[in-house]
Amino acid sequence: MKLDGVKVLDLTQFMPGSVLTAIMADHGAEVIKVESPTGDPTRYHEHRGQREPDSGTLSFFAGCNRGKSSLSLDLKKPAALAIIRQLVEQADVLVESFRPGVGSQAMRALNPRLIYCSVSAFGETGPLRDLPAHDSVVQAYSGSLPRTKDGIPITDCLPVAALAGALNGLVAVLMALLGARSTGRGERIDISMRDCLLSAQPS
Repeated sequence: MKLDGVKVLDLTQFMPGSVLTAIMADHGAEVIKVESPTGDPTRYHEHRGQREPDSGTLSFFAGCNRGKSSLSLDLKKPAALAIIRQLVEQADVLVESFRPGVGSQAMRALNPRLIYCSVSAFGETGPLRDLPAHDSVVQAYSGSLPRTKDGIPITDCLPVAALAGALNGLVAVLMALLGARSTGRGERIDISMRDCLLSAQPS
């Protein structure tokens, strides 16, 4: 397969980064998904305000994390960070969805070949960088929400911001892998879901 031999470390939650790495797994990459001890939030569903485990069988989680290995680590503990460092040294690609400014310099110092991709709502820079947001909020900030005939914005059932972030991130990672064949060096990739949506709009 096209990505045989490519090692990917997935430190994401929810959809955009997880879909990016799932597509890489589809094409032969070895993807290790690192989750907190309580698991990725998409392993659960809400019932009467309570978070109920679903043993990882929810279709949303399964669809976003197909073809991956899974590892549970508490990244607040030194022993877990030591394991992450070992994985980073062996990885070709790291994809994360941390808050902006977390981790990239230290991880890339461990492995100059590493392609480090951050996926977030508004990117690593700019006035909205620290605003946490999921799909519908990103659609609203980009002017992409569909409207009723009276002009009232409504939430689209299709998570277009997440999908745009995943696919733009995938393209950037694949181009970086191609470039690394000749340079031997990795790259820093910053994916803003909002920017991805804005670039897709005709005007």
